[in-house]
Amino acid sequence: MAARQKGADYRGFVLLSILLGTLWEAWAGQIRYSVPEETDKGSFVGNIAKDLGLEPRELAERGVRIVSRGRTQLFALNPRSGSLVTAGRIDREELCAHSARCLVSFNILMEDKMNLYPIEVEIMDVNDNAPRFLTEEMNVKIMENTAPGVRFPLNEARDPDVGTNSLQSYQLSPNHHFSLDVQTGDDGTKYPELVLERALDREEEAVHHLLLTASDGGNPLRSGIARIQVTVMDVNDHAPVFSLPQYRVTTPENVPVGTTLLTVNAVDLDDGFNGEVTYSFQKITQKILQIFQLNSLTGELSTLQGLDYEDSSFYEMEVQAQDGPGSLTRTKVLITILDVNDNAPEVTVTSLTSSVPEDTPPGTVIALFYLQDRDSGKNGEVTCAIPENLPFKLERSIDNYYRLVTMKNLDRERLSVYNITVKATDGGTPPLSSETHISIHVADTNDNPPTFSHTSYSVFVPENNPKGASIFSVTAHDPDSEENAQVIYSLAEDTIQGAPVSSYVSINSDTGVLYALRSFDYEQFQNLQLMVTACDSGDPPLSSNVWLSLFILDKNDNAPEILYPTFPTDGSTGMELTPRSAEPGYLVTKVVAVDRDSGQNAWLTYRLLKASEPGLFAVGVHTGEVRTARALQDRDALKQSLVVAVQDHGQPPLSSTVTLTVAVADSIPEVLADLSSLESPTDPDDSGLTLYLVVAVAAVSCVFLAFVIVLLALRLRRWHVSRLLQASGVGLADVTASHFVGLDGVQAFLQTYSHEVSLTADSRKSHLIFPQPNYADTLLSQESCEKNEPLLTTTDFHKCKDETPDTQDENLEVKINEITAPGTRYPLPEALDADVGVNSLQSYQLSPDPHFSLDLQTGDDGTINPELVLERSLDREEEAAHHLVLIASDGGDPRRSSTVRILVTVLDTNDNAPVFAQPVYRVKVPENVPPGTHLLTVIATDPDEGANGKVTYKFRKINEKQSPFFQLNENTGEITTANSLDYEDCSSYEMEIQAEDVGALLGRTRVLISVEDVNDNKPEVIITSLFSPVLENSLPGTVIAFLNVHDRDSGKNGQVVCYTPDNLPFKLEKSIDNYYRLLTWKYLDREEVSMYNISVMASDLGAPPLSTEIHIALHVADTNDNPPAFPHASYSAYIPENNPRGASIFSVTAQDPDSEENARVTYSLTEGTLQGAPLSSYISINSDTGVLYALQSFDYEQIQDLQLQVTASDSGNPPLSSNVSLSLFVLDQNDNAPKILYPAFPTDGSTGVELAPRSAEPGYLVTKVVAVDRDSGQNAWLSYRLLKASEPGLFAVGVHTGEVRTARALQDRDALKQSLVVAVQDHGQPPLSATVTLTVAVANSIPDILADLSTLESPANPDDSGLTLYLVVAVAAVSCVFLAFVIVLFALKLRRWHRSRLFQAAGGRLAGVPASHFVGIDGVQAFLQTYSHEVSLTADSGKSHVIFPQPNYADTLISQESCEKNDPFLTSIDFHECKDEGACVQQAPPNTDWRFSQAQRPGTSGSQNGDETGTWPNNQFDTEMLQAMILASASEAADGSSTLGGGAGTMGLSARYGPQFTLQHVPDYRQNVYIPGSNATLTNAAGKRDGKAPAGGNGNKKKSGKKEKK
Repeated sequence: MAARQKGADYRGFVLLSILLGTLWEAWAGQIRYSVPEETDKGSFVGNIAKDLGLEPRELAERGVRIVSRGRTQLFALNPRSGSLVTAGRIDREELCAHSARCLVSFNILMEDKMNLYPIEVEIMDVNDNAPRFLTEEMNVKIMENTAPGVRFPLNEARDPDVGTNSLQSYQLSPNHHFSLDVQTGDDGTKYPELVLERALDREEEAVHHLLLTASDGGNPLRSGIARIQVTVMDVNDHAPVFSLPQYRVTTPENVPVGTTLLTVNAVDLDDGFNGEVTYSFQKITQKILQIFQLNSLTGELSTLQGLDYEDSSFYEMEVQAQDGPGSLTRTKVLITILDVNDNAPEVTVTSLTSSVPEDTPPGTVIALFYLQDRDSGKNGEVTCAIPENLPFKLERSIDNYYRLVTMKNLDRERLSVYNITVKATDGGTPPLSSETHISIHVADTNDNPPTFSHTSYSVFVPENNPKGASIFSVTAHDPDSEENAQVIYSLAEDTIQGAPVSSYVSINSDTGVLYALRSFDYEQFQNLQLMVTACDSGDPPLSSNVWLSLFILDKNDNAPEILYPTFPTDGSTGMELTPRSAEPGYLVTKVVAVDRDSGQNAWLTYRLLKASEPGLFAVGVHTGEVRTARALQDRDALKQSLVVAVQDHGQPPLSSTVTLTVAVADSIPEVLADLSSLESPTDPDDSGLTLYLVVAVAAVSCVFLAFVIVLLALRLRRWHVSRLLQASGVGLADVTASHFVGLDGVQAFLQTYSHEVSLTADSRKSHLIFPQPNYADTLLSQESCEKNEPLLTTTDFHKCKDETPDTQDENLEVKINEITAPGTRYPLPEALDADVGVNSLQSYQLSPDPHFSLDLQTGDDGTINPELVLERSLDREEEAAHHLVLIASDGGDPRRSSTVRILVTVLDTNDNAPVFAQPVYRVKVPENVPPGTHLLTVIATDPDEGANGKVTYKFRKINEKQSPFFQLNENTGEITTANSLDYEDCSSYEMEIQAEDVGALLGRTRVLISVEDVNDNKPEVIITSLFSPVLENSLPGTVIAFLNVHDRDSGKNGQVVCYTPDNLPFKLEKSIDNYYRLLTWKYLDREEVSMYNISVMASDLGAPPLSTEIHIALHVADTNDNPPAFPHASYSAYIPENNPRGASIFSVTAQDPDSEENARVTYSLTEGTLQGAPLSSYISINSDTGVLYALQSFDYEQIQDLQLQVTASDSGNPPLSSNVSLSLFVLDQNDNAPKILYPAFPTDGSTGVELAPRSAEPGYLVTKVVAVDRDSGQNAWLSYRLLKASEPGLFAVGVHTGEVRTARALQDRDALKQSLVVAVQDHGQPPLSATVTLTVAVANSIPDILADLSTLESPANPDDSGLTLYLVVAVAAVSCVFLAFVIVLFALKLRRWHRSRLFQAAGGRLAGVPASHFVGIDGVQAFLQTYSHEVSLTADSGKSHVIFPQPNYADTLISQESCEKNDPFLTSIDFHECKDEGACVQQAPPNTDWRFSQAQRPGTSGSQNGDETGTWPNNQFDTEMLQAMILASASEAADGSSTLGGGAGTMGLSARYGPQFTLQHVPDYRQNVYIPGSNATLTNAAGKRDGKAPAGGNGNKKKSGKKEKK
């Protein structure tokens, strides 16, 4: 045991030694190569195959390849030669920047052994880069007063090469102002500096251009060039200078405001702010300052207000020019104003008569006005004129006054308003003018009579027109206005047939509408001649006449009158004689008739309406002759009765009938003999009950049918009437009677009304709509329709104050630049002394100051001008301001003096450079600070002032890689991070910052930034090789992947630990460097897990530690290690018999957990036999789906079950399979009908007979039906029933036994032969059955049967249902239906009567309308004022909703009250409560449609083409002709109070047409009342329908018991 343990330890030691030796060879055998940069792609680097000890062909066989850590591959393997070559162009500077050595490391992987070999290649430098400046253009700014010897650092050049190939020297192009000095830093870097050798002058040369060349020491020599632009910065050493000492300009006074008069210009040689000149007024009064303005930037002098020569003709002022620092100069400006004609004449109306009567005589003064012009001379001379085409003229009065007078008579009808333009023009050049407009209205006088549009009129009116109907309208026009144009119409007095014209026709005095007061009769007279007079309301009134011819048109209102044959007066009957020997066409008699109408209405036609022997006689259509149509025969009756109808051709046609009696005999005695022998036929009593029942059925049916037809006709008539109704039949109460005119109970409107009426059947509500008024073209007074709101005015009143003159300022400021040379003079303002001589100004004195002195200059006029002289140079940094006192003294006694304080401000010059607080700034910062973090602030100070002391900062020396990471605020000097820092890229940064003022003076400092490392890089895991998928039968220890782990951090932050989860069949093993191998440590099973998501975690040792997790998707490849498996050990399937062939009967499925081909299952059946036939002839299986199909139709009676074995096999290699058993059971179906075994049909054709004795008791077994069924179960259960029997109720069949037994005792009346049909039925679905016919002989013995059968006869078919029974049932049914119908109809009538009672309680009149708005005679009322009604009646209504739209007030003067009145749009109005009578009955103007002829206007038959608005329904012609007559007598017809003559209730027609003609023969036209001037019809539907007078009516009752006919 111990020896065995020792041997194991020894083997372990040997394996460890081999492993360590292998690792040592890997590390000690590192391969190194070198290659120069910029070599071509594919250049040879080294023979890698030789160094690895391999043949070139083995590189591909053993999977040798290059692996690197996320870097672009710089090298590649050549598989042919086995050498390492370059993969592309290599740039050393890009890889290693300024490093002295450039090494590239990577590894070679040998996949078959999973070994790594490190490779190191050194990149050699070549001189492939020339020195290059960061910017090829450098700008250097130097103040022109900078002293020589000052140095200005320049940007150095960069050369990425190293050694002698790097930058070596600088050279500057020759220039006598500058030289170049090169400084060498501690690290050997060379910095060029520009040295100023001579002073600069910007005005002499503003820009200097230099070239700086940088060269390296390589071979060949390379160099770079930068262009330097030296800009000389300006200082304020020049004052502005005007181009002219004095400016003069002349301008007219009418120049517009803002006109530029002149431009002063001063030039300053300095640049920028020092050369910016501003202009201002120096010596100017406040008044001039309000007139002129000076642009401080451009020097443009323009007008601020309008110039006026009359106010001032000359202006003098002084303008001062000053540059930015304060140097100034002055000049004078003289402006002369020229006079122009700039004032137009003014016209003032002092008196005006705005309204002038048209009969004013010529010469009347209309207006007086005054002319004035502010200009003088010719410019003030004014002339005045008006247009020549007016009946007016101008007359000059005293001074400049003019009068406007009439020249001729005026005519308002030609022109009612004159707009007169008065134009005044002066004599200036150019002349100016003004216009004044005077509006004069011409007042009207009554000088024109009304005129008709035609000299005469012709009117056609159909006879029988309704009383009160409008028949025509005449219109006369008066060109005058107001009362003078108000026309009143009247008819001239005359008589027609002894009666005055006014009893026939009336005219509306306001509208000229003529109304028929009678119903005209064409047969009475055919025309009327009327004279219409139109008179205005002027003073005196004027009038004119026109003739109107009224022609009556005939209507078919007379039925034909039969003259022959006439009815005898003795009561006997006339008879015509016709011989029996008459031939066809024999003239029997002739009917003679006439018609009182004319034209087509009098054309008559004859026809045979009825004959006792049809076809025996014929009547001539136009002659009325009655002739025989055939030969008479003996069978023709002696007495023939004929009814002949005579009809005219009117619309509608009217007819009359006559009855003729024709005796068929050869002579009169023969006729008498035959008639005497005739006896009344006796009423035979031989018609039985059947005849009476037939008559009863016919009578009841006819009555019922007639009742239904009449009821339906009434309903249709009511529906038709409701469709034609356009106006309400409701009465309008309380309308003023003066608004109507009438005669004999017929009333007509005197004023226009407009109604919109909508009536619905069975309505109990009235909705009247009055539309809102139209105020278009209405004159409103200002007081009524306008509101004058006060204007909001804000007035600020300032008290006028006298302006005191400005006193001279006692403080004076003088600005002097600190670089100003000593001896410079500055003029000071002189003092003013109003005294003269010795008392005037004599001397000036200046307070002592070492820098300044005073010098006095005397002018040509003796004025003493003081000047300030600079004695010593100034320094603003030492003393920024100097305070002086200037004293001016006179020579008087006592001596007087005045002082002024002078403040000398020293202007700064940029003579100091910025200075940093520290020569070097240092800062440490961790690498994970966010962008925008403030690192430090550099501060440089400049003692100069203002812009000269403003310092800006910028980077001077910083390489391209560092500049994106930092940002410098050029104003504050704050340095912040622009991007994230990375210690791994760069651990320290060095830069140089430059501070510069506006004068290009510079200061520099260095900034050192140290970056501290933090653990900010997660480990990186790179999959260098992956073998996926892997077979599930791979051995443990199989390498799956090769991983490279790297962390960019250093130290502990860069130490990485790598691991995987423990629950996976994989593990990690470390290889060389940071490489790991992923391998299996146990067997895999794809069916258990087919894919592994392996998480590899790498974590560093930093604080806090960072980790990275990658996921490797490893697929496990399948091997065929699982056979198909069925979910069940066996299956049972059921199939009904008689199944269709090929039907699917079952499906089996086997699952294989393998994949693809290994999981593809194929199904098959094990071979076997069934009843000697192969099993495959019965069943088949789909090899892909496992569905089993029946190849035959199974029969349960043959096969009840089948046993099958199904095999499932996969497609693997080798294939695996499994079996399962299937039991298939056939289910029985009801496919066999019962089979009757007894009784069986004899084979000889005879019929079996069963015997039943007549003495058999009930229940006697006659026979038994025996049947069987081949099916099984419920399908074989049988039941028996008696299907048919010749004697029902005699036999019964046992349901389950089939026994046929007697159900009662046999009787003698039972027939000998009884036939029974027995049905046998099973209980299947669906059930099947069979029948058998049994013949049972009722006899005691067989001989009795034979004897009785010989005497049997076929029984007759009895007619059990007699005609009598059916007729009785028919009479009862029809009677019951009729009675039920009458009861329902009576109930509906009672319900409607109850509603009508509610309607009467609600009332039907229009309440609240004043009675003054109606006029009426005999209960007929008509409107006198315009109303507009929109009536909507709905069923079951008990309310009246009246909507009054406002009338149209066009051309009407209304007051403020009518303007402001608020009328509701939809209201329910009680007219008795209407307090504002004027608002309720406001009259509308005449309806203009009555001005047209009968054929053009809407209304009766003259309107053939109805307009879209439906002005008047086009009713039947006879309806319109009878309308007025029926309207007048409608209420009198029932009670016999007619005033037109005739009997009671005949409307005066009985005298003409006979007593048989009553009102019942005429339609009730009260339902359609036409309103003149409207487009609607008022309908009395409610009153007529219920047989009651409408609410508010005066009568109009119909007699009860009379039916209404139409």
